[in-house]
Amino acid sequence: MTAAVTPPPPTWTAEDTEEVDCCLCGVPGRPVHDLDPFAVVRCPRCGLVFVSPRLRPEALQRLYDDVGYFEGGVYGGAVEGGAAQEGRRFDPAMLLQRTWTAGRLALLDRVRGRGPGGRLLEVGAGYGLFLDAARRHGWHTSGVELSRTGAEHATDVLGLDVFCGQLADAPLEPGFDVVCAWDTVEHVPDPLEFWRTARSLVADDGVVLFSTPYVSSLPARLLGTRWWTLKPAEHIWHFTPRTHAVLLARAGLALTQVVRSPLAAANAGRLDSLVGVARPVPLS
Repeated sequence: MTAAVTPPPPTWTAEDTEEVDCCLCGVPGRPVHDLDPFAVVRCPRCGLVFVSPRLRPEALQRLYDDVGYFEGGVYGGAVEGGAAQEGRRFDPAMLLQRTWTAGRLALLDRVRGRGPGGRLLEVGAGYGLFLDAARRHGWHTSGVELSRTGAEHATDVLGLDVFCGQLADAPLEPGFDVVCAWDTVEHVPDPLEFWRTARSLVADDGVVLFSTPYVSSLPARLLGTRWWTLKPAEHIWHFTPRTHAVLLARAGLALTQVVRSPLAAANAGRLDSLVGVARPVPLS
């Protein structure tokens, strides 16, 4: 069998970008890194780090629709051309995926104080691997995924209920027991709007779990522009535990737990990422 050839990444120009302000304070950021045609900036008021200029929405959609977008990275070579490759199930990246999935489902059971059951929504479902595991674990699952390639694999191959598009546009009924967003919120156009929408969908006694890289991690601070998770075309917001807490609070969610240890199964091997747990603040 001939090995698949992954196309080179797109070359972006200034015409593909736009400038944005801090989603919390509405002010421009101050320069941190120049990554022409992008720039990493920090809000002078709240300290949130973000990318501006960043890709325009139409350019970002082209990036996520590229069939090579999910190649390598967290999926390794185990998913190609929109189809899972069973012969590569022992790819190291896929072993990590299964470790994270098992650890996150176990964390979910612990924070809820009971086993699975009820409605679970994953935003940023990718190829549907976590949703498929959650369904087998006993959850009634729904998903949202911006990448058409990922959403088609989740629906056509795995038979999952996954909406292709932005969370705000998804036809979802409120009252989810769990909302998950694994490595997603750093990608969305407006994290405050994203979490407000999530808050409107989760039940008052529900729970929100998420993961992101964090810019106050040791690798991020030591490596600067060489930090492997910087990725300015796609990672357009960079958080710390404190800015996560501020952002979630503005959206009506309280950050109750942060897992940063790379020894924890839910965050296994990740030196620069965290897993967060948040609960809805009762609406007055």
